[in-house]
Amino acid sequence: MSQTKNSEKKGNAKQDILHRVGVLYTLFILAALGITARLIWVQFVSPSVKHNAEVMSDGVYRTKTISAHRGAILASTGEPLALSSVRYEATFDFAAEGFRDAKPEDFKTNVDSLAKLLAQHFSPADAEREGYDYISEQEYRNIFYTNIAKEEKRAPRALKIFPRSVTTDEWNMMKRQFPILNQNMGVVYGSERVDERIYPSDDLARQVIGRDGMLVIKGDTSRGSGLELIYDEYLSGHDGLAVEQRIAHGFWTRVNDKRNRMPEDGCNVVTTIDAGLQKMATERLRDALISEEASFGVAMVMEAATGNILCMVNLSSGEERGTNYTERVYNHAMRTALCPGSTMKLASAMALLEIGGMDIDSTVEIKGAAETVGKTRVVDSHNVAREVGSDSVTLRDGFAHSSNIFFAKAVYERFKDDPKRYTEYLEDLLFNDYVGLGEFKEARSRVPHPGTEEWRRHGDNATTLPRLAFGYIIELPTIHTLTFYNGVANGGRMVAPRLVDRIERDGEVVKRMPVLTLKDKMCSEKTLDALYECLAAAAVPERTAWRLKDLPISFGCKTGTAQIWSNFNTVAKKDYQQMLDGMTPSIDRYYLGSIVTMMPQDKPKYTIMVSVAKQSTPTHPTYFGISLTGSVARDIMEYVYDNDPTLHATLESAETPYGATAIKSGESKAVEHISKRLANGVELKNDDSEWSIATVNEAGCAVVETRKIEEGVVPNVVGMGLSDALYLLEHAGLKVTHTGAGRVVSQSIKNGTRINGNIKNIHLYLER
Repeated sequence: MSQTKNSEKKGNAKQDILHRVGVLYTLFILAALGITARLIWVQFVSPSVKHNAEVMSDGVYRTKTISAHRGAILASTGEPLALSSVRYEATFDFAAEGFRDAKPEDFKTNVDSLAKLLAQHFSPADAEREGYDYISEQEYRNIFYTNIAKEEKRAPRALKIFPRSVTTDEWNMMKRQFPILNQNMGVVYGSERVDERIYPSDDLARQVIGRDGMLVIKGDTSRGSGLELIYDEYLSGHDGLAVEQRIAHGFWTRVNDKRNRMPEDGCNVVTTIDAGLQKMATERLRDALISEEASFGVAMVMEAATGNILCMVNLSSGEERGTNYTERVYNHAMRTALCPGSTMKLASAMALLEIGGMDIDSTVEIKGAAETVGKTRVVDSHNVAREVGSDSVTLRDGFAHSSNIFFAKAVYERFKDDPKRYTEYLEDLLFNDYVGLGEFKEARSRVPHPGTEEWRRHGDNATTLPRLAFGYIIELPTIHTLTFYNGVANGGRMVAPRLVDRIERDGEVVKRMPVLTLKDKMCSEKTLDALYECLAAAAVPERTAWRLKDLPISFGCKTGTAQIWSNFNTVAKKDYQQMLDGMTPSIDRYYLGSIVTMMPQDKPKYTIMVSVAKQSTPTHPTYFGISLTGSVARDIMEYVYDNDPTLHATLESAETPYGATAIKSGESKAVEHISKRLANGVELKNDDSEWSIATVNEAGCAVVETRKIEEGVVPNVVGMGLSDALYLLEHAGLKVTHTGAGRVVSQSIKNGTRINGNIKNIHLYLER
């Protein structure tokens, strides 16, 4: 019985132990599951934990974009028009050990010296030039003494004190010569490299180059302008990436990471602009605008075959008209569309010759300086019939004398029954279109179409057609006029203006811009020849007021003067107020004066256009195109001629090559050298002696023979230059006098004469 009870007790105890162990295991398993769940929650689910982890990670590591070096915009010959300059900014750590542990006297000495040098380097003149507020020596001291705050535990870190970034040369100089920056107090600052866009020639071609960066103009935001915007994809390159670790507040260092990548610098854009020509044209146009108190001016040179724009100048007056002419106001060449005036007569002449049934000798009757054509009163500035000596004026003379009456009558009589035939011909020449510069926001040329509301606004056929013939009613930007004339210069093939030649990277061409043909054949060869003859007739001195006389090259030209009927972009107060009040041409007397020239005359290679817009005032009454633009065009033409050797006459090669007819005698090496350079051949008959004589035979060949010089006798110096003759004679103990210049032709004492005490003086006779 007792034994049975003991067995039961043992069994119960075992079960109790197993139960307790099971409970314990269950608790362990539940705890493990809870911990695991919590870890999963923390790692993958909990937003607060995830946020804290990211904050900690971002506080220690960061990913930094490394900006690519922006490519340059270059002139055709390689001069930089826009480029990115490497600059530096110093970031001071005022909690650095060098500052914190420095002796007070050392700190004061270095800070005072640095403050003085910084105030001198970043001078008031530099502040005005670079556009920042000047910081005085005392202000620099205050920055250091205030921010170091030695007694405070939390001194500021990563503080920039330079008012602007500095160039590489400036930075290297500062690190050598400025205390603290030369690290004489230890590492207390870091440097950051930045790229700054600079324009070395300032205003030069700025309307073409444009600007980099965000621009806000009249509420519209734009990512730059001009070539900077158009070719931004090539210029900007591709940014790199760097993972950095923080080593102190405000200071980071790069770490190895697979995400790191180097930046790919931008390409260079090579333009067609000739920097020298652009500069010269800018200076000459500015002078002309100042002298006339003009509103704005444009000067352009276009290469006939390629359409390359060698220069494009856009100068506008500052707020006070007649001052501060700058490129930064507006691109008038491309975006300002105005009536062209008489320069349009070349298109009218082409229409009359091609579809109007006229030839260059066809005539129009002109009876005076003013006539009514259709319903329009047309006036010439002079009596053309009287000047040519006949009432029957030919197309050639009508063009040369720029007769409004001639073209109004000729166009009206031939197209009054079907004016669409005339306007559609102009449209076929792209006078109601663009010329390929849409990326520059080029203005569209506008020719009103018969039957439309725009046409009726100007009147009926009898009113509108005669005025259209001599350059009114139509509106176009000057670049379109230049492109049309350039097509004529290019043998009737009109090509688009071309401002960029190619894209380069490290000297290798990435992309070359093609020559774009706008119209393959503008007119027949017969018409083209007649137009060249008209342009040549207009270029004679009396037609250009003698402003283009005595040029070293032949040329053709056409001038134009037109009243301005519409508003234009300006910052000049007088012009702005005038346009606010409303433009009345007959009262306000604003004019656009222009000239277009082609050179050389027989086979034009270049087309040049200059235009000036101004108000005719009592103090500055001039408004005719030739008076406003002739001198500028002349200087441009001379520059182009001087710098293009292909325009100069060449000498034909002689049937027999030229050789020297006489060579001076003298030292052997010199005689042999000169003979080889100047004679048609050399025959050496001299030995190793120091002196030689050269004679030139009929074939132009130099025969070089030895000239014996004996001691104690008068040497033979005939044929020598004076310096060699003096050397030999004075070396022989003789006193020399001479007459003439050139080579020695005779000597007063015969050569070979024994020198003794009686012979002391010798006289030489020289001739060229």
